[in-house]
Amino acid sequence: MRYLSVTCMLFCFLLSVTAMKAEAFENGASNTPDSRTQQVSPGQFKESYEGIGLTEDTKIYLTLTSRYRLRTNDYADDQDFYQYLRVHTDAVKLGDGTVRFAAFARFADDIDGDHKKSWGDNYYYYHRDALDTQLGYDDWAPRLYNGYAQFDGVIKNTVLNVGRFYLSHQNTFQLDGADASVKLGEMVEVYAFGGKPVSYYYDVDDDTLFGGGINVKVMEQTKIGAEYVRLDVTDIDDDYTKFRLDQAIPNGNLVLAYTLLNDAATVNAEGTYEIVSTGTILTLKYEGLTDEVDYENSYVVNPLTNTLLAESKYSKYEAGVYQAFLKNFAAGLTYETKAVSGTENFDNRDYSRIKGKFDIYGLPSENTYVSFSVDYWDVKNTPDSDDNERLQYGVQVSQKVGRTMDVWAGTSFSRYEYDYINDRRKDSVRSYYIGGQYQPTKILSLMADLSMEDTEFYDDVDTSLDKNYTAELWANIIF
Repeated sequence: MRYLSVTCMLFCFLLSVTAMKAEAFENGASNTPDSRTQQVSPGQFKESYEGIGLTEDTKIYLTLTSRYRLRTNDYADDQDFYQYLRVHTDAVKLGDGTVRFAAFARFADDIDGDHKKSWGDNYYYYHRDALDTQLGYDDWAPRLYNGYAQFDGVIKNTVLNVGRFYLSHQNTFQLDGADASVKLGEMVEVYAFGGKPVSYYYDVDDDTLFGGGINVKVMEQTKIGAEYVRLDVTDIDDDYTKFRLDQAIPNGNLVLAYTLLNDAATVNAEGTYEIVSTGTILTLKYEGLTDEVDYENSYVVNPLTNTLLAESKYSKYEAGVYQAFLKNFAAGLTYETKAVSGTENFDNRDYSRIKGKFDIYGLPSENTYVSFSVDYWDVKNTPDSDDNERLQYGVQVSQKVGRTMDVWAGTSFSRYEYDYINDRRKDSVRSYYIGGQYQPTKILSLMADLSMEDTEFYDDVDTSLDKNYTAELWANIIF
């Protein structure tokens, strides 16, 4: 009954849908690999495309998702329950334009509570996570990821979003406020936005975020854009400016971006080109920090969090090639290197990286997918630390069973060499996973996923942490 009440509460939230999320131009891979990585499940939310008729011309689309997660090892168990609701409507005629509504909400609870929270004489809990943090001061950890109304053409040539939503212009912010885009003819669009940044952990009553920008289609194949954002977050004032050029070329495209955060500047360039005769795809990327970042600057990591750390100038280069062949095979290879021209520190060091992938499609059966991957880091030494290496490799197998079922399985292995005080250490982690998603009817989708991580990484702390299991059960009800 407790979880049923959450479901009823969710239906009281406006109306919802897919989160308006845009991928950032930078992929944020400039830090050295200090944390462990492991395979994550490819299972996903299901969305409604059929809808329920509200009027003759308007439907409402609902997806109710329940998620159960169990994490366990020889030390302790942790069980969490999540309830999600996504809803959106068709566009409804309003004046000379239309209006549509959307929302995406969540409630969650830790079923075990603080089971075995104390570890010896230390106040530490291995399974403590962001959910536990939010539950510490907010029952059911409610989150409204988006809840907004979009007015398209109600004001001539204008699209207006009002409520909680993801800005999706040059930068991506989650905002409580308004965003208006106005077309000035076929070539020019201007936009402005403002409100409060969203946080699920901090008090944002006194924080503000506002800005605007312009996009110009200079020629058929050329677009330029500029955006300015003023952030007043946790009593830190930042001026965040970005310029971007998109240029289409025969068989490819080029992108150039310049970002200025206060007086620290970053340049990004990216190009993609296809050799049509062979089907070969080539990619090139460059990222450079052109000014020293001191403690008076702040890097916006997400809409609310600022990292106030010094960082030296650096240049990062990446080149990749991707080739499909013999109908059923494809291979990719990427080389990345970073050169720091100033003082190095633990998070900002010279390194080289090689990534490789080999995919098999349609063998031995039409709906089989097999992917082999390898990722090698060679992190150079600094005055305060020796060089570090990491090697990760693995294989993933996915199989579609008929029209209603997908299954997947795989394993990966990671080796880490790193400095620990005055000791040189080598640790390894092996991960296994298996799962499947089954949709017997249009209104029901079920998913199960199990993963296991085996490592000696925590032996100096407690050997009961060597083997860690995670089980997830998902149920999507689609209206």
